[in-house]
Amino acid sequence: MSVAQLPLALKSPRQPGFENFVAGRSRPVVATLSLGLEPGGWYLVCGPRGSGRSHLLGAALADRIRHGEQAIFIGLKKTGQLDLLEQADGDWVIVDDIDARAGSAAAELALFNALNRFRAARCGVIMSAAGLDDFQLPDLRSRLGQAVRLTVKPLDEAGLLQLATLLVREYEVVTGRGAIDYLISRAPRNAAHIAALIEAGARRALVEKRSFSIPLVRELLESSTWSAL
Repeated sequence: MSVAQLPLALKSPRQPGFENFVAGRSRPVVATLSLGLEPGGWYLVCGPRGSGRSHLLGAALADRIRHGEQAIFIGLKKTGQLDLLEQADGDWVIVDDIDARAGSAAAELALFNALNRFRAARCGVIMSAAGLDDFQLPDLRSRLGQAVRLTVKPLDEAGLLQLATLLVREYEVVTGRGAIDYLISRAPRNAAHIAALIEAGARRALVEKRSFSIPLVRELLESSTWSAL
């Protein structure tokens, strides 16, 4: 196997689920999404960037499908996804990053019209956003305000340590003594940054036939490419 092929052998973490989400202080959010959803209800998952909102919506999608319900996932950060709002239907429509289109008159109107259609069809809706302050359409802001708001709180140091330990185990890389503690003490206090750093480190460990060690973590943190992770 060539070096160019080696990254393909990296074992990816399992798909987003409630069981592999490190909840920390956000356990009530997980409880609502996994056990407390009302048919036809509207829910808005809020939290800062990198707090795990997308993971939770992915987990909710998998959970609804597992329960035999029809659900569709739309990620508004991605090109072309906005058009899916016009065709979306089913028991649940799950819309990630709705604030990615805030400030666009056409996009806000499309979202508003879709929400009206979902309400008429008694379709359940789960959305995510960092916040609603950037929306300009008053009627849309009013509609979004009708959703049950679930706030995801950032992980504390213990939660980040738990997350890092879980991810390293899932990637099945050899971990050097103290590497995870070193990472947590020096990396940005953000779950998404931690996850991206561990994935990059696991790939390098595989390619370079190294352990996930303090020197490797130090190299990643000092790398000019870290900001792009």
